Amino acid sequence: MKKLNLLYLLLAFGILIVTGCTSTSDPSPDDSAVSAELKKVKKYAIKQGKNVAALEKRIKSLETELEKTQNNINDKLNSAHQSDSEIPSSITNNLVKSENKIKILEDRATYTDSLYFEILNDLVMIENRITSLTNSYKEMSELRTSGYINDTPSISDEEYREKYIEALSSYQNGDFTKSMDEFAFLIESDATHDLADNCQYWIGEVYYAMKDYKHAIKEFEKVFSFAGTNKDDDAQYKMGLCYLNIGNKQRAKDEFQRLLDYYPNSEYYQKSKNYTNQY
Repeated sequence: MKKLNLLYLLLAFGILIVTGCTSTSDPSPDDSAVSAELKKVKKYAIKQGKNVAALEKRIKSLETELEKTQNNINDKLNSAHQSDSEIPSSITNNLVKSENKIKILEDRATYTDSLYFEILNDLVMIENRITSLTNSYKEMSELRTSGYINDTPSISDEEYREKYIEALSSYQNGDFTKSMDEFAFLIESDATHDLADNCQYWIGEVYYAMKDYKHAIKEFEKVFSFAGTNKDDDAQYKMGLCYLNIGNKQRAKDEFQRLLDYYPNSEYYQKSKNYTNQY
C-alpha cells in the first residue's frame, strides 16, 4: 500500500503544477495550445488517480479473502486431530478447493501487480509531460514580456572558482537547496569549465545527502557526459550505493562491477569488490 500512497502524492503534485500554471492569468492566443494541453494532462491525472484508488481497494479485498481462506484451512487441520489417512473425505475436498482458490487469488494478484506497474509508467509520463509543458509555458511568458529568454551571464575563471568554493561551503553547512542552486548556476554559466563536472557530481551528492536516491542516480549519470571528467569513478561508486539504498541489490552489484571493470585504479575498487562479493 505504501507504493500506492506514493502514487497519490505524485498525482497530487502533478495536479498542483497544472493548476498553478493555468490559474496565473487569462490565457492569451499565444499560449492557448499550452493551456489546452495542460487541461488534457490534468484530466488524465485525475482519471489515473481514480484507477489507483480502485486498484488499492481491490488489493485489500484480495488480501482479506486470502487471509480468510488460509485461516479456514488451519482451523480444519487443527480440528481433525487425525493422521492424513484418517482425515474425512469432506475435509480433504474442502482443502483441495481452498488450495485451488488460493491459486486463483495468486493469479489475480499477479495481474494486479502488472496493472500497478502500468499505472506507474503512466504517471511517470504525466510527470514528464507536465514538466515539459510548464517549461515551455515559462519560455513563452519570458518571450512575451521581455522579447528574449533569460540567459545565465558568463563569469570569469576566478569568479567561477570562488563560487565553486561557496557552493561547497553551503553543502558542508547543510544548506542543500542553496548549494544545489549554486552548482547549477555554475554549470549553466560554463559547462566546459574544468570544474563543471565537479559541480554536476556535487549536485548528485546533494540529492544523496537528502536521501532522494532516485534523483541522485540521474544526476550522477550526467557526470559521464562531461568530457575528460575526473569524477567518473566517484559517480560510478555512488550510483551503486544509491541502488543499495532503494533496495535494488542486483542493480547495485552491476554498478559496482562496472567500477571494477572500468576503473581498476579507483580508490573505491576494494570497497566495490567487497560489495560484489557480499551480494
